[in-house]
Amino acid sequence: MRGLESPIFMVEIVTESIVNKIQTLVESILAEQDDLFLVDIIKKGNAQVGKVIVLLDGDHGISIEQCSKVSREVSRFIDEEIDLDEPLTLEVSSAGLDHPLKLNRQYVKNIGKNVKVTLNDNSLVEGQLTKVDDKSIELEVLIDKKKKTTESKVLNFEEINKTIVLVSFK
Repeated sequence: MRGLESPIFMVEIVTESIVNKIQTLVESILAEQDDLFLVDIIKKGNAQVGKVIVLLDGDHGISIEQCSKVSREVSRFIDEEIDLDEPLTLEVSSAGLDHPLKLNRQYVKNIGKNVKVTLNDNSLVEGQLTKVDDKSIELEVLIDKKKKTTESKVLNFEEINKTIVLVSFK
């Protein structure tokens, strides 16, 4: 005898409609503060448990207090305005170093830092981010460690799969 199985068609708790409502609310909250911005909303979970992760950033970083303020307002909105049959977990945090850069604004904020760029063909380019515009980034790439020679490399956003800021302990 087989055990109990999950139904084939499960209802997703976190719908696009819910994500869109949360996005609109977060953007209106952040509009009051010029230097903060929404990076991403990630939905996770299944038919029993839903989770929404709201990733924020700021031109000069973002504090725990700022994340907490957004979290309280979004939680209140979910409790009062969204009719849910199942529990929903909300997480509001900064888009930390473990999250790839997604927005041009994040690239600009990280000028001067070392990054690792994975291109669409899965090749890697590491270097110091020196310039950002609407279509591309420029890296200063070390080509000879002994001679400490570098070259400038321009990468178009369309050829970039992901970019991670490298941690430096210097």
